[in-house]
Amino acid sequence: MYFKTFSLISRNAKFLRMYSVVRPTGALLSALLGQLEVPNVVLEREPEITTDPRGIALDEDGIRCIQAAGMYDRIHSQIALCHKMFFISAFLVGADGKTGTNYEETWVALNWHITLPTPKTHPDFPLWQLGYTPEDVYDAFFPPNFRFLCNPARPSVCGRFGLPGDRLWRFEFVVGSAEDPARMATDEETSKIIHPYITHPGSKYGLRHDIRFPTDCIETLRSRPFNFLARSCNYWALNRVLIVGDAAHVFPPFGGQGITSGFRDATGLAWRLCHLYRNPKTDHQKLLRGWYLERKQQLEHSLAATIRNGEFVTNSNFFKAFFRDWVLWAMQLVPSWKRRTDKAGRATTRYHHLPGLPFLPEYGGGVNLAQVYARPLDGPADAVTFTDDLIFGRNKKGIVQLLIIVDKASQVGIAVEEAEGVPELFGDLVREGEATLLVNDLAATSNDVHGRRGWIVARVASGDEFAREKKLCGSRPSPANYNAWRIRDELKANAKYVLVRADKFVFAACINREELEVALLSLPECLHGH
Repeated sequence: MYFKTFSLISRNAKFLRMYSVVRPTGALLSALLGQLEVPNVVLEREPEITTDPRGIALDEDGIRCIQAAGMYDRIHSQIALCHKMFFISAFLVGADGKTGTNYEETWVALNWHITLPTPKTHPDFPLWQLGYTPEDVYDAFFPPNFRFLCNPARPSVCGRFGLPGDRLWRFEFVVGSAEDPARMATDEETSKIIHPYITHPGSKYGLRHDIRFPTDCIETLRSRPFNFLARSCNYWALNRVLIVGDAAHVFPPFGGQGITSGFRDATGLAWRLCHLYRNPKTDHQKLLRGWYLERKQQLEHSLAATIRNGEFVTNSNFFKAFFRDWVLWAMQLVPSWKRRTDKAGRATTRYHHLPGLPFLPEYGGGVNLAQVYARPLDGPADAVTFTDDLIFGRNKKGIVQLLIIVDKASQVGIAVEEAEGVPELFGDLVREGEATLLVNDLAATSNDVHGRRGWIVARVASGDEFAREKKLCGSRPSPANYNAWRIRDELKANAKYVLVRADKFVFAACINREELEVALLSLPECLHGH
């Protein structure tokens, strides 16, 4: 078995670190290990950047994973020369290397770069006389939302990607069983399929003739067929060899889950490898088995949803497609149903407890901690940020973080005193000085906080506050369907002291000091495997 990306974890603190061009999952795993001060080496077999069509969509989890690596604002690639070396390592991780010949379906993916037409370059374009600007024309023919084109004869998906100013557009369509994938990726064939979608009826604008977006403003950057299937390996870890990302599982393209699932693998594995590096006597087989048993639960849910979405989109039965289209149209007429469809995919992830999984279900453990906007109460007045950046800051080295949740800022001092009275609180797993206090009060100010003890204290922030933050929201859409109290609402009722693992899953959500003491006593046993 040969993988395209490897990550070797060594117990030697003086190990040489090398960087190379790596695939997303391996790169993220290496970055997270580096933040936890675990020496690691990344090996990449390909000397050039791949030209295969790659995923362009990330869900909330995927964005949070990139955010955890400190790359929310930008992604920086560092390329270095590598020499032949011999390594002895504690663990070997293979990532992003699924190859094979048996596929369920073939599609073609192409990327376009769009240049704006102008009255000067295209004086005869009919929309100028209606007052359209070049940006208006672009928005009309290439709308911002990602779209599934439920055409029974040729199911397709399209949408913008990349930075708004780059004006990049992706179009993917299914290849029939009797069609040649290579030929279907040519300009001649793709034009037949895509041009009808960038040709609007004149009646839409009150004109007599159809209007097509100027094709000389379109540059094809890439057009290639790709194959996919839905599979997951039975075992992701054997002794000290592990697989993550596409090496462990592969997804169809209908749910944008391919890259994100690999990122989830990396975030769940990074803190476990860090724990094994710091505590070599830990039962590594038990800890790593718990990792992939947890991930398989979430993976199976994502895979089932992706397959259902694919069946929904690619249905070629005329009557089923007709019924689907009318139901979707009717749902848009009922505001409550429309909001529900707009918020699809935001259900809270909860693990079902099995022996060996590191969380306490009786204390509300196993739930993915939500993220909301927050305003630190000890920083600048306009410093709106994310709760992830506060709770899991890059300078924090503990693999378990303590989050204290209070309703009013005046309760901070009492909560701190109560937590500090727990003798088992701080140690190697939960480190002193890394706790975070979150106030569920939009009106709280720094003047209301007493007894903070140097810990991070912040209050939840509104969507409007975040939208005004140019650094975080300047080139991104304004928040939609935002709930500032989502963390509180999705945790165990009245949860006050929350122990959160570095992969953002709750170990225990405790309502008082007594429950916190029990959870802290259980923490080493759950992780060490003794």
